[in-house]
Amino acid sequence: MLIKKKEVINKKKILLVTDLLIGRGGMENVTSQVISAFKKGEEFEAGFFVINSGETTHSKSWLDNAVLFESVCKLRNKKLKNVIHTLRLLFFIRKYKPEHIITLNTIPNLMASRAIKYSAHKTILSTWMHLPPRERYRPHYLLSADHHFAISGEIKNQLTELGVNKNNIDVVFNPVKKSGKIILRPEQLRILYIGRVHFERQKQLKDLFDALVQVKVGWALDIVGDGEDVFECQSYAQQLGISEHITWHGWQNDPWEYVENNIKEVTCLVMTSNFEGFPLVLLEAISRGIYCVSSDCSSGPSEIIENNINGQLYPQNDIIALSKIINALGNDLVLPEHMLIKESIGKFYEDAYMNNFKNILNKITEGNDE
Repeated sequence: MLIKKKEVINKKKILLVTDLLIGRGGMENVTSQVISAFKKGEEFEAGFFVINSGETTHSKSWLDNAVLFESVCKLRNKKLKNVIHTLRLLFFIRKYKPEHIITLNTIPNLMASRAIKYSAHKTILSTWMHLPPRERYRPHYLLSADHHFAISGEIKNQLTELGVNKNNIDVVFNPVKKSGKIILRPEQLRILYIGRVHFERQKQLKDLFDALVQVKVGWALDIVGDGEDVFECQSYAQQLGISEHITWHGWQNDPWEYVENNIKEVTCLVMTSNFEGFPLVLLEAISRGIYCVSSDCSSGPSEIIENNINGQLYPQNDIIALSKIINALGNDLVLPEHMLIKESIGKFYEDAYMNNFKNILNKITEGNDE
Protein backbone atom coordinates (compact mmCIF):
# COMPACT_ATOMS: atom_id res chain seq x y z
CA MET A 1 0.00 0.00 0.00
CA LEU A 2 1.42 3.35 -1.11
CA ILE A 3 1.11 6.29 1.25
CA LYS A 4 0.95 9.62 -0.51
CA LYS A 5 3.27 12.22 0.86
CA LYS A 6 1.55 15.33 2.08
CA GLU A 7 2.10 18.10 -0.45
CA VAL A 8 4.26 20.87 0.97
CA ILE A 9 2.95 24.32 0.09
CA ASN A 10 5.61 26.98 -0.03
CA LYS A 11 3.89 30.15 0.98
CA LYS A 12 5.11 33.47 -0.37
CA LYS A 13 6.65 35.49 2.43
CA ILE A 14 5.63 39.09 3.04
CA LEU A 15 7.52 41.26 5.53
CA LEU A 16 5.91 44.47 6.80
CA VAL A 17 8.44 46.96 8.15
CA THR A 18 7.03 49.51 10.58
CA ASP A 19 7.87 51.93 13.37
CA LEU A 20 6.43 51.14 16.79
CA LEU A 21 3.06 52.89 16.61
CA ILE A 22 0.82 54.35 19.30
CA GLY A 23 -1.37 51.22 19.10
CA ARG A 24 -4.81 52.83 18.86
CA GLY A 25 -5.20 53.91 15.26
CA GLY A 26 -6.76 52.69 12.04
CA MET A 27 -3.37 51.84 10.58
CA GLU A 28 -2.70 49.35 13.38
CA ASN A 29 -6.14 47.78 12.92
CA VAL A 30 -5.84 47.48 9.14
CA THR A 31 -2.33 46.00 9.03
CA SER A 32 -3.04 43.42 11.75
CA GLN A 33 -6.32 42.54 10.01
CA VAL A 34 -4.53 41.97 6.70
CA ILE A 35 -1.84 39.79 8.32
CA SER A 36 -4.54 37.71 10.04
CA ALA A 37 -6.33 37.25 6.71
CA PHE A 38 -3.08 36.13 5.04
CA LYS A 39 -2.51 33.56 7.77
CA LYS A 40 -5.92 31.99 7.13
CA GLY A 41 -5.03 31.29 3.49
CA GLU A 42 -2.56 28.92 1.89
CA GLU A 43 -0.81 31.30 -0.50
CA PHE A 44 0.94 33.88 1.71
CA GLU A 45 2.48 34.24 5.13
CA ALA A 46 3.17 37.64 6.66
CA GLY A 47 4.50 39.37 9.75
CA PHE A 48 6.06 42.54 11.12
CA PHE A 49 9.64 43.71 11.46
CA VAL A 50 9.18 46.36 14.17
CA ILE A 51 11.60 49.27 14.52
CA ASN A 52 11.45 50.19 18.21
CA SER A 53 13.43 53.35 18.95
CA GLY A 54 11.71 53.98 22.26
CA GLU A 55 8.54 55.62 20.92
CA THR A 56 5.55 55.97 23.22
CA THR A 57 3.00 53.24 22.72
CA HIS A 58 -0.29 52.69 24.52
CA SER A 59 -1.02 49.20 23.26
CA LYS A 60 0.80 46.38 21.48
CA SER A 61 -2.30 44.25 20.99
CA TRP A 62 -2.23 44.92 17.22
CA LEU A 63 1.14 43.11 17.10
CA ASP A 64 -0.13 39.96 18.85
CA ASN A 65 1.19 36.80 17.11
CA ALA A 66 2.37 38.90 14.15
CA VAL A 67 5.91 40.04 15.06
CA LEU A 68 8.72 38.19 13.27
CA PHE A 69 11.44 40.43 14.73
CA GLU A 70 11.54 43.53 16.92
CA SER A 71 14.65 45.68 16.68
CA VAL A 72 14.93 47.56 19.99
CA CYS A 73 17.50 50.35 20.15
CA LYS A 74 17.13 53.37 22.41
CA LEU A 75 20.46 55.10 21.92
CA ARG A 76 20.32 58.90 21.92
CA ASN A 77 22.35 59.19 18.70
CA LYS A 78 19.63 59.02 16.04
CA LYS A 79 21.94 58.28 13.10
CA LEU A 80 23.69 55.44 14.93
CA LYS A 81 20.34 54.07 16.04
CA ASN A 82 19.07 54.01 12.44
CA VAL A 83 22.24 52.26 11.27
CA ILE A 84 21.74 49.53 13.90
CA HIS A 85 18.09 49.03 12.87
CA THR A 86 19.14 48.84 9.21
CA LEU A 87 21.84 46.23 9.90
CA ARG A 88 19.42 44.10 11.89
CA LEU A 89 16.89 44.33 9.06
CA LEU A 90 19.61 43.36 6.56
CA PHE A 91 20.49 40.19 8.49
CA PHE A 92 16.82 39.36 9.00
CA ILE A 93 16.15 39.65 5.25
CA ARG A 94 19.03 37.25 4.55
CA LYS A 95 17.57 34.78 7.02
CA TYR A 96 13.84 35.10 6.29
CA LYS A 97 14.16 35.62 2.48
CA PRO A 98 10.85 37.43 1.87
CA GLU A 99 9.45 37.67 -1.65
CA HIS A 100 7.92 41.03 -0.82
CA ILE A 101 8.74 43.78 1.69
CA ILE A 102 6.11 46.42 2.47
CA THR A 103 7.06 49.54 4.44
CA LEU A 104 4.59 51.70 6.35
CA ASN A 105 6.48 54.99 6.59
CA THR A 106 9.28 57.03 5.04
CA ILE A 107 12.23 56.19 7.32
CA PRO A 108 11.40 52.43 7.42
CA ASN A 109 11.37 52.56 3.60
CA LEU A 110 14.81 54.17 3.51
CA MET A 111 16.14 51.52 5.92
CA ALA A 112 14.55 48.70 3.92
CA SER A 113 15.92 49.91 0.57
CA ARG A 114 19.44 50.07 2.03
CA ALA A 115 19.08 46.69 3.76
CA ILE A 116 17.85 45.04 0.54
CA LYS A 117 20.74 46.53 -1.45
CA TYR A 118 23.40 45.03 0.84
CA SER A 119 21.60 41.78 1.64
CA ALA A 120 22.05 40.47 -1.92
CA HIS A 121 18.51 39.07 -1.67
CA LYS A 122 16.15 39.69 -4.58
CA THR A 123 12.84 41.04 -3.30
CA ILE A 124 10.20 43.63 -4.18
CA LEU A 125 9.90 46.75 -2.07
CA SER A 126 6.49 48.43 -1.75
CA THR A 127 5.29 51.32 0.35
CA TRP A 128 1.87 51.37 2.05
CA MET A 129 1.29 54.86 3.43
CA HIS A 130 -1.72 55.32 5.68
CA LEU A 131 -1.52 59.10 5.78
CA PRO A 132 -0.94 61.52 2.88
CA PRO A 133 2.79 61.54 1.97
CA ARG A 134 2.86 65.34 2.12
CA GLU A 135 2.25 65.12 5.87
CA ARG A 136 5.17 62.72 6.45
CA TYR A 137 8.83 63.36 7.25
CA ARG A 138 10.99 63.50 4.11
CA PRO A 139 8.50 61.95 1.67
CA HIS A 140 11.19 61.63 -1.04
CA TYR A 141 12.47 58.60 0.90
CA LEU A 142 9.53 56.73 -0.66
CA LEU A 143 11.01 57.05 -4.16
CA SER A 144 13.43 54.16 -3.58
CA ALA A 145 10.56 51.63 -3.57
CA ASP A 146 9.64 49.51 -6.61
CA HIS A 147 5.91 49.76 -6.04
CA HIS A 148 3.33 51.60 -3.93
CA PHE A 149 0.00 50.68 -2.35
CA ALA A 150 -2.19 53.79 -2.03
CA ILE A 151 -5.18 53.71 0.32
CA SER A 152 -6.95 56.54 -1.52
CA GLY A 153 -6.96 58.33 -4.85
CA GLU A 154 -5.56 61.45 -3.18
CA ILE A 155 -2.56 59.52 -1.83
CA LYS A 156 -1.96 58.20 -5.35
CA ASN A 157 -2.04 61.79 -6.64
CA GLN A 158 0.45 62.92 -3.99
CA LEU A 159 2.79 60.04 -4.86
CA THR A 160 2.73 60.96 -8.56
CA GLU A 161 3.41 64.62 -7.65
CA LEU A 162 6.40 63.34 -5.69
CA GLY A 163 7.74 61.67 -8.84
CA VAL A 164 6.39 58.11 -8.69
CA ASN A 165 5.32 56.54 -12.00
CA LYS A 166 1.52 56.12 -11.78
CA ASN A 167 1.87 52.64 -13.31
CA ASN A 168 3.71 51.57 -10.15
CA ILE A 169 0.84 52.58 -7.85
CA ASP A 170 -2.18 50.45 -6.96
CA VAL A 171 -5.11 51.96 -5.03
CA VAL A 172 -6.32 49.38 -2.50
CA PHE A 173 -8.31 51.49 -0.01
CA ASN A 174 -8.77 49.89 3.45
CA PRO A 175 -10.74 46.77 4.47
CA VAL A 176 -13.51 46.48 7.02
CA LYS A 177 -15.00 43.37 8.52
CA LYS A 178 -18.64 42.85 7.56
CA SER A 179 -20.67 43.38 10.70
CA GLY A 180 -23.84 41.42 11.37
CA LYS A 181 -24.96 44.14 13.77
CA ILE A 182 -27.22 47.12 13.14
CA ILE A 183 -27.08 50.09 15.50
CA LEU A 184 -30.54 51.61 15.68
CA ARG A 185 -31.49 55.28 15.76
CA PRO A 186 -32.94 57.01 18.82
CA GLU A 187 -35.91 59.36 18.80
CA GLN A 188 -33.75 62.35 19.77
CA LEU A 189 -30.62 63.40 17.88
CA ARG A 190 -27.60 61.47 19.21
CA ILE A 191 -24.19 62.09 17.65
CA LEU A 192 -21.19 59.77 17.94
CA TYR A 193 -17.50 60.60 17.65
CA ILE A 194 -14.86 57.83 17.80
CA GLY A 195 -11.14 58.55 17.60
CA ARG A 196 -8.24 60.50 19.00
CA VAL A 197 -9.19 63.66 20.85
CA HIS A 198 -7.52 66.61 19.11
CA PHE A 199 -8.80 70.12 19.80
CA GLU A 200 -7.46 71.24 16.41
CA ARG A 201 -4.55 69.49 14.61
CA GLN A 202 -5.70 66.40 12.67
CA LYS A 203 -9.10 65.65 14.19
CA GLN A 204 -10.27 69.30 14.68
CA LEU A 205 -12.95 68.65 17.33
CA LYS A 206 -13.19 72.41 17.86
CA ASP A 207 -15.24 72.60 14.65
CA LEU A 208 -17.76 70.11 16.02
CA PHE A 209 -18.18 72.06 19.26
CA ASP A 210 -18.56 75.36 17.38
CA ALA A 211 -21.15 73.82 15.05
CA LEU A 212 -23.16 72.32 17.92
CA VAL A 213 -23.55 75.76 19.53
CA GLN A 214 -25.65 76.67 16.48
CA VAL A 215 -27.86 73.57 16.55
CA LYS A 216 -31.43 74.52 17.51
CA VAL A 217 -32.81 71.04 18.24
CA GLY A 218 -32.14 68.81 21.26
CA TRP A 219 -28.94 66.79 20.89
CA ALA A 220 -26.44 64.61 22.73
CA LEU A 221 -22.83 63.87 21.81
CA ASP A 222 -20.91 60.72 22.80
CA ILE A 223 -17.12 60.90 22.49
CA VAL A 224 -15.30 57.56 22.54
CA GLY A 225 -11.53 58.03 22.60
CA ASP A 226 -8.81 59.96 24.35
CA GLY A 227 -5.73 62.05 23.65
CA GLU A 228 -3.59 64.82 25.03
CA ASP A 229 -6.23 67.47 24.22
CA VAL A 230 -9.06 66.01 26.35
CA PHE A 231 -8.89 68.69 29.04
CA GLU A 232 -8.64 71.49 26.47
CA CYS A 233 -11.72 70.13 24.67
CA GLN A 234 -13.68 69.73 27.90
CA SER A 235 -12.77 73.26 28.99
CA TYR A 236 -13.83 74.68 25.61
CA ALA A 237 -17.17 72.84 25.74
CA GLN A 238 -17.76 74.33 29.19
CA GLN A 239 -16.87 77.77 27.91
CA LEU A 240 -19.43 77.38 25.10
CA GLY A 241 -22.10 76.17 27.55
CA ILE A 242 -22.63 72.80 25.89
CA SER A 243 -20.75 70.45 28.25
CA GLU A 244 -23.94 69.01 29.79
CA HIS A 245 -24.85 67.57 26.36
CA ILE A 246 -21.52 65.69 26.02
CA THR A 247 -20.58 62.30 27.50
CA TRP A 248 -16.86 61.46 27.55
CA HIS A 249 -16.42 57.68 27.44
CA GLY A 250 -12.62 57.59 27.21
CA TRP A 251 -10.54 55.14 25.23
CA GLN A 252 -12.07 51.68 24.77
CA ASN A 253 -10.16 48.60 23.65
CA ASP A 254 -13.07 47.59 21.38
CA PRO A 255 -14.96 50.82 20.71
CA TRP A 256 -17.72 49.27 18.62
CA GLU A 257 -18.50 46.57 21.15
CA TYR A 258 -18.63 49.37 23.73
CA VAL A 259 -21.03 51.40 21.55
CA GLU A 260 -23.26 48.37 20.99
CA ASN A 261 -23.43 47.53 24.71
CA ASN A 262 -23.47 51.00 26.29
CA ILE A 263 -24.54 53.72 23.87
CA LYS A 264 -26.81 51.39 21.87
CA GLU A 265 -28.54 53.97 19.64
CA VAL A 266 -26.90 56.50 17.29
CA THR A 267 -28.33 58.99 14.79
CA CYS A 268 -25.05 59.68 13.02
CA LEU A 269 -21.28 59.52 13.35
CA VAL A 270 -19.45 62.83 12.78
CA MET A 271 -15.81 63.21 11.67
CA THR A 272 -14.35 66.74 11.52
CA SER A 273 -10.78 65.94 10.42
CA ASN A 274 -8.35 68.29 8.68
CA PHE A 275 -6.71 65.31 6.98
CA GLU A 276 -6.91 61.51 6.96
CA GLY A 277 -5.37 58.59 5.11
CA PHE A 278 -8.44 56.46 4.55
CA PRO A 279 -10.66 56.74 7.66
CA LEU A 280 -11.53 53.26 8.89
CA VAL A 281 -14.00 54.67 11.43
CA LEU A 282 -16.34 55.71 8.58
CA LEU A 283 -16.29 52.19 7.13
CA GLU A 284 -16.85 50.63 10.57
CA ALA A 285 -19.83 52.91 11.23
CA ILE A 286 -21.39 52.35 7.81
CA SER A 287 -20.95 48.57 8.19
CA ARG A 288 -23.31 48.87 11.18
CA GLY A 289 -25.86 50.94 9.28
CA ILE A 290 -24.85 54.31 10.79
CA TYR A 291 -25.27 57.45 8.71
CA CYS A 292 -21.97 59.42 8.59
CA VAL A 293 -21.26 63.14 8.37
CA SER A 294 -17.67 64.01 7.45
CA SER A 295 -15.49 66.91 6.40
CA ASP A 296 -14.45 66.61 2.78
CA CYS A 297 -10.81 66.51 3.81
CA SER A 298 -7.80 64.92 2.17
CA SER A 299 -7.99 62.01 1.87
CA GLY A 300 -10.59 59.25 1.83
CA PRO A 301 -14.03 60.55 2.92
CA SER A 302 -15.14 61.45 -0.61
CA GLU A 303 -14.31 57.89 -1.72
CA ILE A 304 -16.46 56.38 1.07
CA ILE A 305 -19.37 58.78 1.53
CA GLU A 306 -22.16 58.71 -1.06
CA ASN A 307 -24.26 61.76 -0.34
CA ASN A 308 -27.72 60.95 1.03
CA ILE A 309 -27.07 57.21 0.68
CA ASN A 310 -24.67 56.49 3.55
CA GLY A 311 -23.92 60.03 4.73
CA GLN A 312 -23.04 63.59 3.80
CA LEU A 313 -19.87 65.58 3.20
CA TYR A 314 -19.39 69.21 4.14
CA PRO A 315 -16.54 71.59 3.18
CA GLN A 316 -13.60 71.24 5.55
CA ASN A 317 -13.72 73.73 8.48
CA ASP A 318 -17.14 75.08 7.37
CA ILE A 319 -18.95 75.03 10.71
CA ILE A 320 -22.04 76.73 9.24
CA ALA A 321 -22.49 73.90 6.72
CA LEU A 322 -21.88 71.31 9.45
CA SER A 323 -24.45 72.91 11.79
CA LYS A 324 -27.05 72.97 8.98
CA ILE A 325 -26.57 69.22 8.36
CA ILE A 326 -26.86 68.42 12.08
CA ASN A 327 -29.95 70.64 12.40
CA ALA A 328 -31.57 68.81 9.49
CA LEU A 329 -30.80 65.43 11.08
CA GLY A 330 -32.54 66.60 14.24
CA ASN A 331 -35.57 67.88 12.36
CA ASP A 332 -36.88 64.45 11.35
CA LEU A 333 -34.88 64.17 8.14
CA VAL A 334 -35.73 60.75 6.70
CA LEU A 335 -32.51 58.75 6.60
CA PRO A 336 -31.84 55.75 4.32
CA GLU A 337 -32.63 52.26 5.56
CA HIS A 338 -29.86 50.63 7.60
CA MET A 339 -29.33 47.81 5.06
CA LEU A 340 -28.94 50.27 2.18
CA ILE A 341 -26.23 52.04 4.18
CA LYS A 342 -24.48 48.73 4.96
CA GLU A 343 -24.56 47.58 1.33
CA SER A 344 -23.07 50.85 0.03
CA ILE A 345 -19.49 49.76 0.91
CA GLY A 346 -19.48 46.25 -0.56
CA LYS A 347 -16.08 46.68 -2.24
CA PHE A 348 -14.46 47.50 1.11
CA TYR A 349 -15.54 44.33 2.93
CA GLU A 350 -12.66 42.02 3.82
CA ASP A 351 -13.20 39.16 1.33
CA ALA A 352 -13.34 41.47 -1.70
CA TYR A 353 -10.45 43.53 -0.37
CA MET A 354 -8.15 40.55 0.24
CA ASN A 355 -8.85 39.06 -3.18
CA ASN A 356 -7.81 42.35 -4.77
CA PHE A 357 -4.73 42.69 -2.53
CA LYS A 358 -3.55 39.15 -3.35
CA ASN A 359 -4.11 39.68 -7.08
CA ILE A 360 -1.92 42.80 -6.97
CA LEU A 361 0.84 40.97 -5.06
CA ASN A 362 0.81 38.14 -7.61
CA LYS A 363 0.83 40.60 -10.52
CA ILE A 364 3.86 42.44 -9.10
CA THR A 365 5.72 39.18 -8.38
CA GLU A 366 5.08 37.84 -11.89
CA GLY A 367 6.23 41.13 -13.42
CA ASN A 368 9.42 40.99 -11.38
CA ASP A 369 10.18 37.45 -12.59
CA GLU A 370 9.97 38.41 -16.26
